[in-house]
Amino acid sequence: MSQNKTEIQYTWPSDFPEGIPENCEPSPAEGVVYRLVRTIPPTEIDFQKHRDEHPDYVYVTKDKPLSFGMSFFTSLAKLKRKTRNYPAPEQYKLWQTVCGELVPELGVIKEKSGHVTLWAQEGALPHQYINEEAIEA
Repeated sequence: MSQNKTEIQYTWPSDFPEGIPENCEPSPAEGVVYRLVRTIPPTEIDFQKHRDEHPDYVYVTKDKPLSFGMSFFTSLAKLKRKTRNYPAPEQYKLWQTVCGELVPELGVIKEKSGHVTLWAQEGALPHQYINEEAIEA
């Protein structure tokens, strides 16, 4: 008998505060997503929690739960639009874009306006799922 998605027992990293991600009303990870990475194929370093990528960033209270996740976009166009909003968009010229399919075993997600936050469970390896070079059509 196959395991139902809602029956997955997640093990969260030890640095997750109590209630994260449960209090964020997440759903099991699924769907095609896009992400900027340093190399193709990507490595684990390309899939860090926001707070690990930006240790000096100061989060407003409402965004703290999201900082324990990693960011993805639901379309290549949304990712490109977002990078153009940065004060130094040229910082991404050497980065590459990958896409792939999220699966429930990775963790849970919250989607808002084409942006997806993934809270990855302990031992999850998103770079093994999100690793295809995304090429604009």
